[in-house]
Amino acid sequence: MTSPSFLRPRAATGGVLGGTLVAALALGAGMASAQVTPVEIETGDNGLFSSRVLAVGLDNPWAMRWGPDDMIWLTERTAGEVTRVDPTSGEQQVLLTLDDVYTGPQHEGLLGLALHPELMQDTGNDYVYIGYTVNNGSADEPDPAAQIVRFTYDPDLQQLVDKTILVEGMPAGNDHNAGRVVFGPDDKLYYSIGEQGHNFGRNLRKPNLALVLPTSEEIEAQNWRTYSGKILRLNLDGSIPEDNPEIEGVRSHIYSYGHRNPQGLAFGENGTLYESEHGPATDDELNVIEAGGNYGWPRIAGRQDNENYVYINWSEAPEDVDQNTDPLPDSVPQFEEDSYEQDTIPPLATYFTVADDYPIGEICGYICDPTIAPSSVLPYQAGENGIAEWDNSVLLPTLKHGTLYVQQLSEDGLQAEGDPVAWLSTQNRYRDVLVAPDDNRVFIATDAFGSAAQKFGDGLNTSILHNPGSILLFTYGEGGGSDMSATPAPQTVDEARAGGVSDDTPQEFEDPNTGKVADAEPDVGVTASDDVTEVAARGAPLYAQTCATCHGPNGENASAAVLAENEKLGSVDYVASTLVHGFGYMPAFGSQLTDTEIAEIGTYIRNSWGNDHGLLTDEDVAQAR
Repeated sequence: MTSPSFLRPRAATGGVLGGTLVAALALGAGMASAQVTPVEIETGDNGLFSSRVLAVGLDNPWAMRWGPDDMIWLTERTAGEVTRVDPTSGEQQVLLTLDDVYTGPQHEGLLGLALHPELMQDTGNDYVYIGYTVNNGSADEPDPAAQIVRFTYDPDLQQLVDKTILVEGMPAGNDHNAGRVVFGPDDKLYYSIGEQGHNFGRNLRKPNLALVLPTSEEIEAQNWRTYSGKILRLNLDGSIPEDNPEIEGVRSHIYSYGHRNPQGLAFGENGTLYESEHGPATDDELNVIEAGGNYGWPRIAGRQDNENYVYINWSEAPEDVDQNTDPLPDSVPQFEEDSYEQDTIPPLATYFTVADDYPIGEICGYICDPTIAPSSVLPYQAGENGIAEWDNSVLLPTLKHGTLYVQQLSEDGLQAEGDPVAWLSTQNRYRDVLVAPDDNRVFIATDAFGSAAQKFGDGLNTSILHNPGSILLFTYGEGGGSDMSATPAPQTVDEARAGGVSDDTPQEFEDPNTGKVADAEPDVGVTASDDVTEVAARGAPLYAQTCATCHGPNGENASAAVLAENEKLGSVDYVASTLVHGFGYMPAFGSQLTDTEIAEIGTYIRNSWGNDHGLLTDEDVAQAR
């Protein structure tokens, strides 16, 4: 297919690997590793696919749609751009650049995208719907909110114009905004909102509203505060459909509730609405969404089985009780899953449910915990000429594993059959998946930064992504075009631990299970007489685990403060205080890292990327506390 003349290559902002996946797929030095799973997971025959990098330089692509022009339309979260990509050449054209998008550390920005089915059909419905976050506060004191906006495609300008806000003032925050926008077969819009990570980590004391429903007065006043942790159903003008479910006597945009971080939302050919949802440290979920359904979070994670989860309501706990207290006093509200007596809808599948003795956080941090981090969901029917091995399934791209999990379904699509099969694994964070409607090309969009399972080498997790900010193209039926068959199969927790994995691997700033870090060996401490180079070397892997997701592996990222050549880092007090107490959206590490760990990280950033500011010591950190 010849590229249309309007498509122009855009300069890449990241590393370019060229036309193949050699860097991602060839075995590196050392023994090969893979993602850790609590059960043995089958690996599909990747030799059935050829592979190449289609497009690079994308600023955290979030949602991909197949356009009526046979182009890929996508959103770039951190750039605030809607971009069109040629699925053969990879050439890119920016259709829209938002001037009011708010991009925070990892979850805010331009998110969901839906195309009207009559786009470019000369019916007057040349509409594109997007969801994104804005800041109603200031840079120092942000007050983010989410909105759904409609644009019109102008074929002469080949741009999106005529902005119309459909709904504004919806909940948003520095975590778990979900953000999928879906055009339903009933000509309604569906939108997923996460619970903003409330009751956990840096949002520990904020009440979780996933099970809280609005009053009629709130709906009348267009106060959408309770829309956190919900899936919404809207008319195309943003109003509340008259046939939306009436839940506890109130009709609103809410279609279902009790969700954690529902990043996957898509309709199957039979009209079934599928949802994938991030669990805490276990129990990612695959759900079928029913009108008015209660899905249980935060009282239930996965199934109501009392396995590896207790709801601790920190928003009603005494202020003087620290989350590290063990055991917690009775003054802290705690609830087993079976104490919740409301009717809930169980998931089709969980990834994965484990017993209470599972070593959460002890293998390689949260990357090795029994979740896969499903970033999207795509129902798939192979038909006569499709990918037969994937027929009647849902495709689940994963952030942690850089793997496309294929979950087989029952004939009616209402039950999951067996465990998923792992396909197309690379050392990346998979954000979305798209299958061309007329052939067997599979497109996978990758995050521009973050942590993932390490595929090659001696480790199990890494912040080194092989294809950051890219679209990877896998073509079925053209086997032999890559070394993908050499990619190792997932390994179980027993296999990982038998390989001598350390139990004191540094954690990210948020352990998805507890918000804490794992117990470690006593620190040796950083003193004024230590060698800067040696301390910085110890701080480098800590930085990769804790800081690189926001600040970038090279100390530069559009979504956080630039650390490279930063004169502010010359102040010992500034660095120590910021790491201990946080600043703005910068989380506080004081309760989660030791003085020595903070000193090592601080020394690393103060002496990297053009900085030359000397040691940060344990004493400096202690004084900052």
